[in-house]
Amino acid sequence: MVYLGKIAFANCDFPYYAIEHGNLVTDDIDIIEGHPVELARRLQRGELDVSPISSIMFAKQDDLLILPGLSITSNDFTKSVLICSNDIEMSDFEGKTLCIPETTASSATLVKIILWLRGVNVKIRQCDGSDIEKMLQQGDAALLIGDSAIHAIGKYRIIADLGNEWKKLTGKKMVYALWVVRGDFARNYPEKVKYVHNILLESRDFAYKNINDIASHIGRQKNIDCNFMKEYLHTLNYDFDKETVESLNLFFKYARECGIIRDVKLRFLDNLITDEFKGIINE
Repeated sequence: MVYLGKIAFANCDFPYYAIEHGNLVTDDIDIIEGHPVELARRLQRGELDVSPISSIMFAKQDDLLILPGLSITSNDFTKSVLICSNDIEMSDFEGKTLCIPETTASSATLVKIILWLRGVNVKIRQCDGSDIEKMLQQGDAALLIGDSAIHAIGKYRIIADLGNEWKKLTGKKMVYALWVVRGDFARNYPEKVKYVHNILLESRDFAYKNINDIASHIGRQKNIDCNFMKEYLHTLNYDFDKETVESLNLFFKYARECGIIRDVKLRFLDNLITDEFKGIINE
């Protein structure tokens, strides 16, 4: 049995659709859902073998290897990583309090980097859960991710879409999540890892080919407007190319300069890397 993590947001329902709805025949894969930080902790405890995790969590765990070809990125507006408020704008953010949910790691790091690059001093307050009403009672603005952010659109003032802010500052896309495998599991069960990796790639490709139908299904399931869901999924990318490598390295560079992580190098599962991809990561 392989214990495969899944981020419990609509953006991960998409690449997992074919696996979960019988469009692909899979053997001995048990899918376990959780928020990004929880999945990273479960990997660390050995409760998961393969999982998507917040990209910054890769930099904080030494024995994880990246599965080539898979990520969750946006090339500008993300639509599900938002700073929301009732009554302030980004220009009024100096000295204010920003509430950040415990469920996020990459987005929490990203907002700290953006504020640091812009020279804006904000008080960060860690909050339990992602109830925006409670967060806005404790601070002036709230960072929301995933489905909570999507449901906040149209109900609260959107101060910033962090994907757009990152794009404006760096010209790069933002890499929110990576699929990784525990190093010990990869060494002991290389064929199982290869099998799961192939299934994930097949499921992602199936989703790309059926994006509108899947978007409608997810929209109905999550109580999100189906047309919005189609637009949302078209803003995301689940591949891993040369620009992904460059963007990830830049994100880690800034995180290191902010004192959030130490030096880190991208570690890939070598036996799954094609010659073409080796050329990308070695440039």
